[in-house]
Amino acid sequence: MQKIEHIMQLDIDYIKSFSEMETCHEGVLFYNKEMPTYYDANHAHIWKKITDPDMFLKKIKNFYQSKSMIPRLYLYNVEENQSCIEVLENHGFQYESFNDDVQCWNGEYLQLPHNPAIQIERVTNANMEEALAVEMSISTFGEPALIKKAFEETYHSQHFTYYLLRLDGTACCTANIFVSGNQGRVESVATLESHRGRGLIGYILQHIQQESIKQGLEYLWILPINEQVAKVYDKANFKSVGKVKSIHAFTEGKSIKQIRQDS
Repeated sequence: MQKIEHIMQLDIDYIKSFSEMETCHEGVLFYNKEMPTYYDANHAHIWKKITDPDMFLKKIKNFYQSKSMIPRLYLYNVEENQSCIEVLENHGFQYESFNDDVQCWNGEYLQLPHNPAIQIERVTNANMEEALAVEMSISTFGEPALIKKAFEETYHSQHFTYYLLRLDGTACCTANIFVSGNQGRVESVATLESHRGRGLIGYILQHIQQESIKQGLEYLWILPINEQVAKVYDKANFKSVGKVKSIHAFTEGKSIKQIRQDS
């Protein structure tokens, strides 16, 4: 895929901003002892060819179990690692397949009608609780307690900037941008259920696009969780540059697809 090395490196930079990381020959292992059930913070990300699948999976299980965590991994190099996929169940792993879209802003602004009822502001200590309340209302983000802990950690990072959209004074939409080097990624796009269907996401995404230009970013990425969301981002001129095939493997607990369906 075009520019895949850029988005993979940005993904690693993003996760290590709130997780500890250990490297291995096949990839990296992320973990956060303070948030052991937070999915994003506790996964192995593997993209190199695995030469001994049985030994590798034992190593992954031992690493996370030694930290009292559920072993979970994302396997990106699917074609070259079929032998590993074939023995996942032998080692107690369930797994699910993904073929996720990757979108990048094309540099063009959507022509949005002026709406004097909309106000967009940067999240500060003064409005942090309002922004957090919006994020905590989104079940796909996880349990409210975990959302709060993750929010507080990333909010204080120099790599994250959060934005809050108000409609007639009511805080109802949030998003943040993670920046590393000359790249940015839009994360945690959220709208209160009572305010959906009004096109508010387009306004906050355009604001972030404008901010990315001010910061001189070369790439601004966004990763939709499904086709419906991808269509929303496409309207804001985030265009698909390809898809990433992956396997998500885990020994217990809910799958990513189950979490999305339950929401």
